Amino acid sequence: MILANRMKNLYEESYDLLEMMKQVDMEGMINFSGGFPSQESYPISELSRAMVSVLDKNAKAALSYGTTIGIKKLREQVAERMNNKFGLNKSSSNIMLLSGSQQGLDLSGLMFINPGDVVVFELPSYLGALNAMKPYEARLIGVHTNDEGMNLEELEQVLKAYGDRVKVIYVNPDYQNPTGRCWSEDRKKAFMDLVSAYDVAVLEDGAYAELSYTSEREKPLMYYDKKGQVVYLGTFSKILCPGIRMGWICASEEMIKQYLVLKTSVDLSGATILQMMLSEYLDNEHIDEHVAEIVKIYGLRRDAMIEAIEKYFPESVDYIYPKGGIFVWATLPKPMNARDILLRAMDNGVIFMPGESFYPSREDVRSMRLNFTNMSEKDIERGIKILGEIIKSAM
Repeated sequence: MILANRMKNLYEESYDLLEMMKQVDMEGMINFSGGFPSQESYPISELSRAMVSVLDKNAKAALSYGTTIGIKKLREQVAERMNNKFGLNKSSSNIMLLSGSQQGLDLSGLMFINPGDVVVFELPSYLGALNAMKPYEARLIGVHTNDEGMNLEELEQVLKAYGDRVKVIYVNPDYQNPTGRCWSEDRKKAFMDLVSAYDVAVLEDGAYAELSYTSEREKPLMYYDKKGQVVYLGTFSKILCPGIRMGWICASEEMIKQYLVLKTSVDLSGATILQMMLSEYLDNEHIDEHVAEIVKIYGLRRDAMIEAIEKYFPESVDYIYPKGGIFVWATLPKPMNARDILLRAMDNGVIFMPGESFYPSREDVRSMRLNFTNMSEKDIERGIKILGEIIKSAM
């Protein structure tokens, strides 16, 4: 069969993400690779009660097709949570429910990208977002980041150089995947001031926004948006459980109407029963207490990983101390290669993601992304010790 042009090299470019998702079911491995939450944290009994209640009260509606935009009550609940947590003023008409926020990335590529258009990313950036734009034949341009956020001088150079071909800027400003960095308030304001002079969409990935290990409540870029440029992607995968595949887009009403046209052609509607179950859960359970509990657990695991890195890794290995999110980003000294370490680590029962996967041009071969939420504190220490021994022996 003759495949579409977009399939050329796409499998090879998506290989890392495919391999990471295969690792979900790997037994006996200390798994630092994926962005997986802790299975022990899933509110199983609470979700079970919600599902039973939905089927008892309204089974026929739950088992039927739903609206493309998603059930109104859940959209109202999502808007209310965003308003309460981030100081926004959104309503259900600003929310469209998704089958995971990854669907929002795909729909955004479909919405904005013609072949050859430019999508700007942070360097490094979320692998799934990079892959979501590749089928639409986007040109991926990276802009470096530091502890404050995206380098705005570099961004402005890109915006000026490519002009109207820049359609999208994808950013993950709060506890970023993969580095764990969080943009400063000043950088967020300055970023929005800069991009407001251009006709470009800002895709703000808020997957980790609630996973903060400090008392600070970060404001999203959407809070500083005066023109309706920001399309916010949210998810319940990191704060509840990923298996229900429940995310959302928050955007202007006009943009939501455009996304609806596309979503109708993609899946008609999401899973009505899961939307109703989640709405029932939000009505009768205490999600904020649940989030506080998993943040406590994840904070302890973050600390366990940092302590183990400081104990077992050579001092020449640099790392970013994350104030939120679920990853530690570590960088080996020159001329080491993280993929070489990975191959040896897998033989010793440990896996992680090499940093080159998070760069469109794969230029960083020395970094590694280490997830700390999926393993117990005991396994974290054991796995980091194994990695440390391998790194030392390779120096």
